[in-house]
Amino acid sequence: MKLASTLFALSAIILVGAIYFTDANLRASARENAQRDLSARAKNLADAIDRNLQTRLIQTLTFAALPSLRGFAASDETGRASRTAIAQNELQAFVAADPNLRAAFILDAAGSVVLATDETMRASFAERLFFRAAMSGQLFASAPAKDFGEVSQYYSAPLIDNAGNVAGVLVLRVAVQEFWNGIGKNEMVVDENGILIADGSDKPQTFFALAPIAGETYNQLIAERRYGAEQGALRFSNRAALASFSKVDSAGEFVFSDANTPITFGAARKLQTNLWRVVILQTEELLNAPARAALFEAMKFGTLTFLAGVAFMIAFHRWRAEKN
Repeated sequence: MKLASTLFALSAIILVGAIYFTDANLRASARENAQRDLSARAKNLADAIDRNLQTRLIQTLTFAALPSLRGFAASDETGRASRTAIAQNELQAFVAADPNLRAAFILDAAGSVVLATDETMRASFAERLFFRAAMSGQLFASAPAKDFGEVSQYYSAPLIDNAGNVAGVLVLRVAVQEFWNGIGKNEMVVDENGILIADGSDKPQTFFALAPIAGETYNQLIAERRYGAEQGALRFSNRAALASFSKVDSAGEFVFSDANTPITFGAARKLQTNLWRVVILQTEELLNAPARAALFEAMKFGTLTFLAGVAFMIAFHRWRAEKN
């Protein structure tokens, strides 16, 4: 009987030790696998967003190269009268062929709309970054912006006259769903100002700043209506740790915990097209879920094996007792 008790206690100790060791190994493996997965997801999402942005930028540049649009932009008000119909038909054809394209319009060198497919004629976009970037000869893809009762993105390209000067700007306003529909659960995109411009979390905080913005920078963003004329004041969230980690130069994994948030694992990846960054998050609880499931199966197997051993020892002890 004493031998059986000793064997029982030893087996129990071995079982508990095996469970503890297995749990530690499973958690370490889960963390390693999760970090690899988060990094891969961040890269894949960044690549997908880059492809979409570059496709739209190339499209905008191609349209801006059309002689009818270049000639219209380069003409004075008198000369534009004879060019308006053809240029207007071109813009309307762009919009009719693309369900995500909300509007197309041409800005003159002062930033005023001189031709449009919507109701923006004579409106001024002089302070908007997509106008100023194109006037400096650059292609530009804007952050999502609230205008005209919806959220859109603006893609702009310079309209070059025959002398090689920028005569105006072609702008395509695209529904933001083209961008946001590619954002999955717990995936987000942060722009160069630390503003969430896409948020796939359970409680999205789009157009929130992850951390407070310096007064001068904040005033500039509001003055140039960076996030749309209808956005109003930017709101701030208390996620300074995430804000810090989301500014990695290229790619990386990190672990953080902000106020009122659990320990979270993440990975970030900078886009190639602009200064935006993709961030993928996963809480420690979700990360350890596969490890817990595997541990439960291991515990079931270990417990059954232990009970089988106990049953064998009891049966063996009885057999010896009867034999003696």
